[in-house]
Amino acid sequence: MHHIQFREIMRDAEVAHAIYPIVLKYHLSVEDTTKALLACGVSRAANVALIITGILRSIDLPSL
Repeated sequence: MHHIQFREIMRDAEVAHAIYPIVLKYHLSVEDTTKALLACGVSRAANVALIITGILRSIDLPSL
């Protein structure tokens, strides 16, 4: 069971990593990202969108 959950989390993280530049460029919200991922047929779209939100929140913009 834990192996399945780990693989799902890793897959979600890979999808989030792949679409992160687009989300950042177009300033997409969690809701917009989730809707776009669902339209593309991505399973666990809400989890992927939350991973991206966590990445964006961890960036310290003044230090860029």
